[in-house]
Amino acid sequence: MRIIKDKKRAADLLLGLLVLSGTLSLAWIGLKTPDALPAMSNTSYECDPIPDGAVTVVIDAGHGGSDGGALGTQTGVVESELNLIVAKLLSDELTSRGFYVIMTRTGEGAIGPTKDADMKRRGEIMNMLGADLVVSIHMNKFRDSTVSGPMVFYMKGSDEGKRLAECVMDRVCEAIGRPARKANPEDLYVLRVPSAPSILVECGFLSNANDEALLMTEEHRIKLAKGIADGIADYVYANKNGAS
Repeated sequence: MRIIKDKKRAADLLLGLLVLSGTLSLAWIGLKTPDALPAMSNTSYECDPIPDGAVTVVIDAGHGGSDGGALGTQTGVVESELNLIVAKLLSDELTSRGFYVIMTRTGEGAIGPTKDADMKRRGEIMNMLGADLVVSIHMNKFRDSTVSGPMVFYMKGSDEGKRLAECVMDRVCEAIGRPARKANPEDLYVLRVPSAPSILVECGFLSNANDEALLMTEEHRIKLAKGIADGIADYVYANKNGAS
C-alpha cells in the first residue's frame, strides 16, 4: 500500500495548485469550508495538519447539481442527495477511526460547469495527495423492480481493487443483514482513472420498493456507512500485515 510519507507538504502543494487554477470547489475533510460550496468558488481554505501515517481515502458522492442520477420510484428521491448523505456518514465514520478523508463534493452542486468538466475534476481530485483508496457512492436502478441489494464494483484487471471490493461487499452485506454476494468487475471512469485501488458502491436499488424505503431511513444509511468503513479497515489491516 502506498502511504504518503510527507502529507503536510503534499497538502500545501495541493492548496497552492487549487489557488492557481481557480478550481476551489474541492470539498475536503480537514479543510475548513462551508457545507455547500458553489463550483469554481474563490473561497480560501485553512488546512488542518494531516496525521502522520494516516491512510487517505477519497470519497466520491456520485452525481450532483443538474445531474441528479436515478430517481426513487416510490418517493421520487434524487440519487445525488442520498449519495451525499451516505458519503458524509462514511466520512465521519472513517475520520473517527483515524483515516484522512477527501470528498469530491460536500454540497448539492456539481463541481464543474458541464458533465465532462465535472467528471474530469473528480478524476483530478482522486489522484491528488497520493490517495491510498477511492470509494464512489451511488444508488442503483434497474428495469426489473424485484432486483435489490447492494453491489460493489472494481476496475476489471485490478487485483487490489478486487480485494478492496470483496472486503467492502462482505462487510456491507453483514451490516445490513443481506446474504453475501460477489463483487463485480467493471470498466467505469471513476474506477479507471484513479491510480489507487478504487471501488464503486451501489448502496441499493431505487427501483425496488423495499430498498428505497430502507435507503430513506437514517438507521439503514448508518449501517451502510459502517459496513463500508469496516470493509476498508479490513483491507488496510490485511495489507499492513502482509495478507495475500
